[in-house]
Amino acid sequence: MKAVSSIGSRAVLAGILMLGASTAALAQEEEKSITISGSAAFVSDYRWRGGSLSNLDPAVQAGITLEHKSGFFVGAWGSSIADFNGSTVEVDLTAGWAGNVAGLEASGGVLYYGYPGGKDTDMVELFGTIGVPLGPVTATFGLNWAPDQSNLDRSSRYAFGQLSAGIPNTPISLTASLGNERGGVVADESGLKTSKWDWLVGADLTWEALTFSVAYVGNDLTGRTISDGESSFRANRLAKDTVVFSVTAAF
Repeated sequence: MKAVSSIGSRAVLAGILMLGASTAALAQEEEKSITISGSAAFVSDYRWRGGSLSNLDPAVQAGITLEHKSGFFVGAWGSSIADFNGSTVEVDLTAGWAGNVAGLEASGGVLYYGYPGGKDTDMVELFGTIGVPLGPVTATFGLNWAPDQSNLDRSSRYAFGQLSAGIPNTPISLTASLGNERGGVVADESGLKTSKWDWLVGADLTWEALTFSVAYVGNDLTGRTISDGESSFRANRLAKDTVVFSVTAAF
């Protein structure tokens, strides 16, 4: 659910799943030391942790990941966004490790959010995830932590859980997730809230190298309508629940 995910970091969770798939593909007589995978996507609304970073408009996205057979990986991912303090592009850089620990799929690392041309925008987070197989369902739990830094007025943490499963004998998989965020990263246009919940329920259909996704995404930030007597507008567009569509090509 990379293109529409509101859970965890923008790319980390789906990137880890992609890394797992590429690792399985290496079950050959002689493993490659480094594998490269990537994706390109069009999404009807760029949602991150329930909020729109494209101002409810479509976005284009692309990413690339390099993984060593030991499990260590580095990646870069980018998206068009609505104007954010002078930037209209987001570029995320990730480094970490993903692999099997005692039968569980684990990962951890660091994520840098960059906004070229923006002022007081960039941010660094640490992340970790654990995937637990429950029969045909995989439960994933994760924690992202942004320490005190120059572009945050306080530290922030984001905890989430996700359930995912494929429908047998079909190219369809289902996902449901719930996250809670507290601290300086909470994107509330009123400036009053320091915590929020967000959620996502969606489905993917994969056909060869293409994945078609649909998801219902929302959060509990309160929308506000402001009126000047002649017209009115929704001040907190981040609070609008929506259905997001996307198509992603993997390579």
